[in-house]
Amino acid sequence: MVFAVLRTQELTFTLMLRLFRLSLPLLMLAPALLAETPPAPAAGQLAFLRCQDEEKVASMKTLSEEFKPADGRGPSIWLIGVAHIGTPEYYAALQKKLDVQSTVLYEGVGEEKLKDGIKPDTKNGLQGKLATALGLVFQLDGIDYQRRNFVNCDLTLAGLEKAIADQESKSSAPEPKPGEKPVSADPTAPSVDEKSSGSKLPAKVDNTTFNTLMQAIHGEGDINRQLDGMLGAMGSTPEMRETMKLTFIETFGQAGDLIDLAKSASPEIRNLFEVLVTERNENVIRQLKARLPRLGSGGTIAVFYGAAHMDQIAERLTKDLHYTPGVQEWDTAFTADTAKSMMPPAQIKALVQMMRMQLQNMKAGKGGGGLEGLLNLPGLQGDEEKAAEPGK
Repeated sequence: MVFAVLRTQELTFTLMLRLFRLSLPLLMLAPALLAETPPAPAAGQLAFLRCQDEEKVASMKTLSEEFKPADGRGPSIWLIGVAHIGTPEYYAALQKKLDVQSTVLYEGVGEEKLKDGIKPDTKNGLQGKLATALGLVFQLDGIDYQRRNFVNCDLTLAGLEKAIADQESKSSAPEPKPGEKPVSADPTAPSVDEKSSGSKLPAKVDNTTFNTLMQAIHGEGDINRQLDGMLGAMGSTPEMRETMKLTFIETFGQAGDLIDLAKSASPEIRNLFEVLVTERNENVIRQLKARLPRLGSGGTIAVFYGAAHMDQIAERLTKDLHYTPGVQEWDTAFTADTAKSMMPPAQIKALVQMMRMQLQNMKAGKGGGGLEGLLNLPGLQGDEEKAAEPGK
């Protein structure tokens, strides 16, 4: 009997390692309380994401923060950070905040038609299937975008393709010698927009990392077939659901550090983040600069983006637009019952630490690059075998 219990625990831990190995790169990508002022985020945390591991219930919360012009003239700007999966109650609370804004600038590459009720098939995409497995709701199903004040302010697909091409060009250009001008892209080459058609990346952008990520998000390709089995396991029992939610909360609690490690470990990941986060954030600032003069002091603009975007946008608001932070409101995206988890929080923390060590190995040049390298972190198979040994 004792042997059977120990063996079950070993198999569970091994399964969790494999689940975690596949889910970590996707957690990084690209994931309610009264108004309060929380303490400064701990090292490794994002300011707009709070993950708390309490004695009985762990929770993931996102921040909505109001910014006001320092000189008192002009509209308020609300940064409403969002988790892409959560409870129906979470999205209902965010919907109320969004509906009272003069303008809502929302996230979604090429999703201009969300406002017209036209949205992608969420059932087959990674985030939709993940939400279902965990008993939660995907953001596109939880928020009603058919509002007059909603405006898509993200890059178009062609704009994203161009940003990726530009980043690839910058990364591949040789470093200029002292006194030399930087080498620019070939001016005679066709532009991205000229070469783009449909949703395929132009031929000059051979970005395996981006394509792998997009396949995962849209439920296509080999990576999707790998993830399908894992997603099914995540939702197989109530105990497994709580275990995986607890794992997500622990991982997102260190999202800042893990993202930095991934970026420093792989040039492909770093370049991808430059586009998926920095360049898209820059587009938000451009949109704000264009719209702010049109609204009076009584108006409000909400930026409704993933919480991982908000630290950088908040910094730009204070430095470039001279806005000051004010009221803060926290909303609970979802919780996990630690008593129902198949693994105690201490073991899940050990899993996160293992992933951190693998990323550090990649940073030190011991692993592969790109998303494929992250999905097959070196040494993990050996770690799984050790973890499955009795007494390990």
